[in-house]
Amino acid sequence: MKRKWLSIVSTAVIATSVLSACGNNNNGGNNASNSPSPSESASQSASPSANKEPVTIKFLGWEKASVYQPAIDAFEQKYPEIHVDYTPLVENDSNESIKKIDLMYASGDTFDVFTLNSAPAFAQRASNGMLEPVDDYLAKEGVKYEDEYKAEQQKYEGKRYSLPGKFGPWFILLNKAKLDEAGLAVPTSWTWDEFRDYAKKLTKGDGPTKTYGAHFHEWKDYFLLNLYSSSQDQGIMKDDGLNLNADNPLMKSSLELRYAMEKTDKSATPYQDVITQKIPYRDQYFQQRGVMLPTGPWMVSEAGGTDKIPATFVSAFAPWPTNNKGDEIYSYGGADPLVISSKSKHKEESYKFLRYLSTEGMSLTKQLSAWKKADLASEVDQIVSATKSPDMIDKASLINTLSVTKLPVPPITVSYAGDLEKAYIAEADKYMLGVSDIDSTIASIKTNLQKIIDANK
Repeated sequence: MKRKWLSIVSTAVIATSVLSACGNNNNGGNNASNSPSPSESASQSASPSANKEPVTIKFLGWEKASVYQPAIDAFEQKYPEIHVDYTPLVENDSNESIKKIDLMYASGDTFDVFTLNSAPAFAQRASNGMLEPVDDYLAKEGVKYEDEYKAEQQKYEGKRYSLPGKFGPWFILLNKAKLDEAGLAVPTSWTWDEFRDYAKKLTKGDGPTKTYGAHFHEWKDYFLLNLYSSSQDQGIMKDDGLNLNADNPLMKSSLELRYAMEKTDKSATPYQDVITQKIPYRDQYFQQRGVMLPTGPWMVSEAGGTDKIPATFVSAFAPWPTNNKGDEIYSYGGADPLVISSKSKHKEESYKFLRYLSTEGMSLTKQLSAWKKADLASEVDQIVSATKSPDMIDKASLINTLSVTKLPVPPITVSYAGDLEKAYIAEADKYMLGVSDIDSTIASIKTNLQKIIDANK
């Protein structure tokens, strides 16, 4: 397949979130490699000459400055020859921030490092030549990626272009008070059949005051529920990045699960209401109109409440359901890619900063890290204690969820993944609104999405 050179300004990318799990490693300390620490080895291999003038690297993202500043301060204290200037482009809006990064890159603005929010966002920019490969920097430092990190990052054409940023799996967020009222325990492992049964038991009332047992948002992730429980081929495309995944029976069952919960059980927020009323998933959950919410790790800290939406009940966490009882627990997710601009004038210094941020620095941001040597319990303590209402987070269920969840090896993501996602949602939309049946929907997915694949060969 030849490379498709896409416009980095015009191509929109659908965000998903997120972030992947720590698998079997609660506390990576027992699995630490014998390689030098990132501080020591990066200093040895990527340190600028002592005779060089201090340099400033520009770091772009969307998180509040207060998130990264503690890590930046600690980095600058260790490496006074490097100053990091962080700018949140559109605060708390990753998609709009990435659009601005694209515009800045295209117009020749200089910046050095930035963060991306998804596999499609990464693939598009790697294919456009926007990113600097990091394989040589890792080799020069003398470390192997797999010895340092517990979440693999996708590559592009065999090369590694990123280090892992904030990290965590998708899971089920639950209103513990509602579970207690219904006499239901917080699951430590469960199947989609059990999830569906919980949703029916948690659904109460009727009309505008009805409480639904589950809430699904409009993103493509909520049409891939069963696929996300798989150990491979979780997406619209197969992991090989070449073939459509529409023949996978889990794609069909994912659509049927959401349809049955809404239409038959009436235990999930109607899709038509979600899209026509533009129901925010946070409001539906925190206003207690949706008891269970499949979501990603960014909701861990929000479960403790925010200025805009305070926490008025305890939130618990359950692992992503399995397709069959006894299956290993897999979930969707992936660490945000931390990347270096191919136009950076300070690539070695940028690499040194990203190595620090992706290892010991990430815990200072009060976010989960993919570093094997990080202490999971300590990270969770820091995240929870930093929330507005720490007592509203069930810490034990969160630690269990992060401990038991596995993540598959990331797939090869094509640069036109955003187009495939839009087309997939369009077909799922017709099914959920009763315009087409399930077999016609799968047939249309095969036909229309294959056209996109063929057009990009």
